[in-house]
Amino acid sequence: MPYAPTHKPKTRIRIVNAATALFKKNGFENVTIDQVMAAAGLTRGGFYAHFKNKEDLFVACVENGMSLLSSPVLAQLRKAEMSGSDWVTSFAELYLSRLHIDNPDLGCALPTLSTEVSRSGDKARGAFSKLIDQASGKLAWKLAKEDGVPGMDKPVPVEGKTELPDVPEDYRTEATSMLAMMVGAVVLSRAVDEKTAETILASTRNTIMQSRDRLPAKTGQKAG
Repeated sequence: MPYAPTHKPKTRIRIVNAATALFKKNGFENVTIDQVMAAAGLTRGGFYAHFKNKEDLFVACVENGMSLLSSPVLAQLRKAEMSGSDWVTSFAELYLSRLHIDNPDLGCALPTLSTEVSRSGDKARGAFSKLIDQASGKLAWKLAKEDGVPGMDKPVPVEGKTELPDVPEDYRTEATSMLAMMVGAVVLSRAVDEKTAETILASTRNTIMQSRDRLPAKTGQKAG
């Protein structure tokens, strides 16, 4: 009996979803095609009907809107935002925490992926660059929205593919720097002893909070 016309697209999405979860948890280098197909409930032979290799699969994961944050973290951020808490403070405290260091599968994919994709091919690095750009853009939007910049009120989810509003360039610069600082802090903290890790995490949290408090007024920021 022949497959339905929708079978191949559905199978491809199934593989992409399984791979996304594994890449986020274990990184790029530590995930094999066999593991992906097993997680998808499929045989290895079916992989090559959809992808040339693992790098091609990684690109597909990014293009499908790979979420960098896990559902528990997103839920906590939404809760903080709905309660009126400072979003940046909540995000920094969650990201730069012992819980995040000890549970990479529950946290952000950037620290796990960044140490491995750099050793991969141009296509994987290009896809990862796109992922960084998307993450910086969403963080820039959140910073601008929190500062009351006009035009930032439209809800934009922090996961998946979204069309972002035009964010002032200084916010993009701040977001890129903040993201690099936080990802670097997590990478370092996972490689050192607990005491050193706590120092790195606390110092980075303090630097981010201090920079937000003492930054001069930004383009379009509400007065008062």
